[in-house]
Order: sequence, then C-alpha cells, then structure tokens
Amino acid sequence: MRLAAALLLLLANAAHAADLDIAFIGTLSGNRATTAQDQLDGFKLALRHLGGRIAGVEYALSVTDDQRNPETARQAAAAALADPHLKVILVSSASGAVADLVQEAAGHRAVVINLGPIAAPLAGRECSANLFSLVVRGDTVQEMTGQYLQGQGFHRIAVFDSESTAPALVAFRRGFKGDIIEIKSREGSMDFQPSLAQLASANADAAYFLHRSGMGVEFLLQYAAGHFKEQLPLFGPADILDQSILAASAPAAVDLFSVGTWADDLDSPANKRLMADFEPEYGRQVSARAAVGYDAGMLLDSAIRAIDRKINDYDLFRIALKRVDFPSTRGAFRFDNDQFPILAFNVRQVTADARGRMINEQRGVLQKDVRDGLAHECPLPPAPPPFPVKK
Repeated sequence: MRLAAALLLLLANAAHAADLDIAFIGTLSGNRATTAQDQLDGFKLALRHLGGRIAGVEYALSVTDDQRNPETARQAAAAALADPHLKVILVSSASGAVADLVQEAAGHRAVVINLGPIAAPLAGRECSANLFSLVVRGDTVQEMTGQYLQGQGFHRIAVFDSESTAPALVAFRRGFKGDIIEIKSREGSMDFQPSLAQLASANADAAYFLHRSGMGVEFLLQYAAGHFKEQLPLFGPADILDQSILAASAPAAVDLFSVGTWADDLDSPANKRLMADFEPEYGRQVSARAAVGYDAGMLLDSAIRAIDRKINDYDLFRIALKRVDFPSTRGAFRFDNDQFPILAFNVRQVTADARGRMINEQRGVLQKDVRDGLAHECPLPPAPPPFPVKK
C-alpha cells in the first residue's frame, strides 16, 4: 500500500512538472481514425522541430480517444480541466461535442484549438473568445468549389451524393449558380452502375462527387473503369481527395481537380519541413490533416513567445493566439473576428509523384483572403495587427 501511494505521489508530481499541459481529444478509432491520427502526428512533429519544448516551455501532452462518443469526449475534457496546469485542449472529434467542450473550457480559463469538423453556429452567432479553429468549415470548401466550376464555364453539373452528404450539396449550390442534376446513391452502397447509367440522360457538362471513404474509392474506380473520365470531367472536394482515398483509388483519380487551402507542393518553409520529415517519422504520406496539426504546434509556440511565456495570463494568451503571425504550412494565415482562419484557396490537380504515388499539386490561387460566410454573425471584434514574434 505504501509503495502504491508513493508511486501515485510520484506520478502526480511528474504530471505537474510541466509548465504547460495540453490535452488532445479526438476520434482515434473506427473508420474516421485517420483524421485525428494525422493531426496528432503532425502536431507531434512540430513539437519535435521545436526542440521538444514549446517556446522554451516544458509541456505535457495527454491523448484521449473519444471513440466518436460525445459523453466520452465530455468526460475526457472534464478530467483534463481538473488539472490546474491545463491551458490548451486540441480537439479533433467526430462526436459533435465541441460546443460543450468550448463552454466547459471557458469556465476553467483554457483555450480550445479546433482541428476538425465543427458545428456551423460556432463560426457565427455562437462564436467564442476561447475557441480557435485552424480549419475552415466544409461549407466554405463547397462554396469555393462551386464558384470555381462556375468560373470554368460549366453550366450543368451532375452531382453524385447520398443522404449523409446532402448538406454539402446545399453549400455547393451557394457557389454554383447553374443547373444541378442530383444523382443519389443509397448510403453504404458500393455499386454505382445504376447511378452512372443516369449520366446518359443528364446532359451534363461536368460531374462532381461527394461520396466519402469506401464509397468514394469505389465510385472513382467505377467511374474510371466505365471510361466516364474520357467523356465528362470529374471534380471532387479537397477533404475527400486526401491521401488515403487517392492511394486506394490510384490511378483512377489522376487529373482530378479540387479546391483547397493546402497542397503537397505549397512553397512555404513550414510545409517544406513537414513534407521532408513526416513520412520518414510515421511511415505514410503527408495529408492536409497533418498540416493542420503541424500548424497547431507552430501557433502555440509563436503565441507563447510573443507574450514572453506568460501563459498563466489567460486573457493575454488568448489575444496572442488571435493576433500572432506564425509560420503556417498553408502560407499567409490570420484569424478572422470569429477566430476561424482567413486563407487562400488554391486550385489543385491530382498527379503522380516521382514514386508513382498520388498527390495534390497546386495549379494557381483561386482566391486570397477567403472569409467564412458566417463571420459577420459573430459579435467578437476583428483581430488587431499581429504581435511581433520573439525569438
């Protein structure tokens, strides 16, 4: 008993040895595990590049798999927030508990950095001074893609979707003003021959697919096998045309275009370091999700340096996060008043790299300084000029 008590005391003292405690809560199991795992590994790589400290401050990182369960995510947050040293919660959750985590964290004077999908009101009327999102909402990606296809001169697009992707189609319609022919498949279906047969009567001049995961892979394979790529150009959203789907569907995805905030060949110093070291460290290709995790580490480091490591000053820390100019993998990055990112959107094309693997290469900037469409509903003030980053 005495030995057990001594061990518990030793563990408690070790846990509090760090000046900065960070909790990562994400969906690390199931069919959505790759998103959070890439973000977590990108964050860890950034910390390694920073020399094992954040702005010279000792940190402790705890990781919880919420198993896509909102209650598990809430319990993990409550346990983390019981630690008086906790300053940051990184969230990559598919559980839909982010809004609750933000509210709970605010009461404990901790900030939440969002890395994954998030409810729309948090970018608008329900924005929070302690929530910082490093990713744009999916609706923004869909709207920008619609605008791109409109600008390319397409007038009639066949959209392949299912019940779960209906909200994405709504957002896409806000950007594309031409005719849309919706071709819906049953959720979970892997047979797209009936859907593809409808193309003959659709009289479309382009196609756009919204199927995800296994459905997305099978759709791409069957679209290519049916020689539809030779008849009708196919486009997809950036968050679907990621490395896992590209690898599983190669070479069917070659030449597909998308619109996104990150590409493998973006010419920023931070992205070059990520591209050089991520695969040797983790044994898989870099993804846009890993870039987001890497950015989280660089944001924390720059903000804490800017305030001379005064991380116990909660209000100062929040202001620094909103204002600091940090080295992002995605180039010029700044937070809007709702504390969602203002970024450039690039046109991307799927190509094969020197090793024959599918990657997304940039084909020019579609639009700079893109704001979230709900930012005007957020009552938070705009960010003042950037803090200078101290070395």
